[in-house]
Amino acid sequence: MDPRLSGWRERAASRSREAIEALAAVPGVTGLVLGGSFGRGLHWPLSDLDVMAICSGRPVPEVAQDVDRCAYQLSEMWGSSGIYTAVDAGRLTYGEDEIRQLDGTLDRLADPRWLHGMDKIYDGVAAHDPHGAAQAFLDWSARYRFEPAVVERRIATWFGLADTALARAQTLDPTGAWIALRQVGGALAEVATERWGERTGSFGRAWSLFEDRAERLGGTALADRILTAARARAADVDTATVPEWLADRIALSYEARQLVGENVTEAQSARDNVLAYASLYRGRFPQAQQAWMRSDTDPTEAARELGDLVEELR
Repeated sequence: MDPRLSGWRERAASRSREAIEALAAVPGVTGLVLGGSFGRGLHWPLSDLDVMAICSGRPVPEVAQDVDRCAYQLSEMWGSSGIYTAVDAGRLTYGEDEIRQLDGTLDRLADPRWLHGMDKIYDGVAAHDPHGAAQAFLDWSARYRFEPAVVERRIATWFGLADTALARAQTLDPTGAWIALRQVGGALAEVATERWGERTGSFGRAWSLFEDRAERLGGTALADRILTAARARAADVDTATVPEWLADRIALSYEARQLVGENVTEAQSARDNVLAYASLYRGRFPQAQQAWMRSDTDPTEAARELGDLVEELR
């Protein structure tokens, strides 16, 4: 076993406690919800920490900025140990008065903070809650997250993202086009998941978890069509030319997934990482066009197939 994975459960628990303590000390923070896989007790050795902050006495954008800065500093320090744990906190920050006024749903969901926040905290825990606002937020999510009207709003949002990515693919170089087209495929996977009555998650494991979910719920045929159209099957991905840091992440990720008993092949796990990091890398370096970031085929046919699939599923 890679020595960096030794004692991972203890490390995860320690970092979770440290993050909650540090974020709770940010001026204005009055509540913290630990969401994502950590909050649901389903984390793995490379899980991020997803934390939603609630504040009072200061403007929400100011507190969000300070929470984000604190989260980045925690992640940066932990990375020096050899295992980086991202703390995703700040962008989903809420005023305590907003939480107290949560008596409806659809009127809130036009704001991405609420649309994504109610999903991110679902089945999470109130990690810091002196005023009870964190638990009130969790109760709201538990009540409404899978209400039909909420599911339909989320599906409409994913279709909108698919439409935007399809249009963007027509204007980009081949690398950018492929990243956009795979984002279309990812949006369709989200649509399918919502219709199956489940939720997604996990940045570096998304595609194989989707395949597993589809098999479990009788949606394999649809999943195969989405993966084929997006050229997102394990065999479609180039791992031979990935940079050193990504090769290390791929190897570590697969071993970590084996450690927790996931039913995933080495090729599937590699594919998950390549597709996740291609999008992230291009976002940070917009001119990047490395071979590992794209399919070696013309994106035109994939765009047509995905466009047809979007309309069929809509």
